[in-house]
Amino acid sequence: MAERFPLVFLIATHFFVSGMLSESIITIENKCNYTVWPVIFSWKSKISPNGFALRSGEARDIHASSWNGLISGRTLCSTATTGNFSCVTGDCGSGKIECQRNYDWSPVTYIFFKIDDGGTNSYFISLEYGYNLPLKVVPSQSSHTCRSYGCVVDLNKTCPDNLKIFSGEKQISCISACKESKTSEDCCARYFKSKQECKPTLYSQNFERACPRAFTYPYSDNNSTFVCPNVTNFVVTFCPSSITNTTRVSFS
Repeated sequence: MAERFPLVFLIATHFFVSGMLSESIITIENKCNYTVWPVIFSWKSKISPNGFALRSGEARDIHASSWNGLISGRTLCSTATTGNFSCVTGDCGSGKIECQRNYDWSPVTYIFFKIDDGGTNSYFISLEYGYNLPLKVVPSQSSHTCRSYGCVVDLNKTCPDNLKIFSGEKQISCISACKESKTSEDCCARYFKSKQECKPTLYSQNFERACPRAFTYPYSDNNSTFVCPNVTNFVVTFCPSSITNTTRVSFS
């Protein structure tokens, strides 16, 4: 027993360290001059809580391991007298600050992550379903395949009139042409459209000019995905140029 213990200990230590190395920290920070309510929507494994508030200047760390999912930011959220929680942009339809499995894909800018996927991490920024907030992703290490990228311009200003979403008299987001029209041309209906048949629309071209490496329509082929080693951490910033000081809050 005395001779076997060191071997067992070393094996256990190996798996512990390997597990630690495959975990990535994604820091979500809010540099908007208003509160943002991030959403963490998962396909592979789960992160909890998956919806919370970040006041202006706050940041929060999430720990992800073998995880596929998206991160987006909701705005103009409130709780009604009935207790129902809802947001004007990015609402996930749960009626609560946390989100459930079904995401409504309301007009929202989002980042899709794959963490520890075959030994790599990857991400892309998507405008396929619309735009509500400028954001940026910064990886902890950089290479020709692993780079910082963001959609940091106000795409509401170039949004076609028929796709603008208002709250009162203020424009707050830009809905995708697919969600607005629901035509096969705008949606590139996958069940009969091929990559050759599915072409960018005026809507997707408008977004692609502003954010050329963002994913803008189902068959978009503009090198949107950034691939990083699986030990890479990331910082996701909403409104990256608005304010400079960030106050970190615990995430336990």
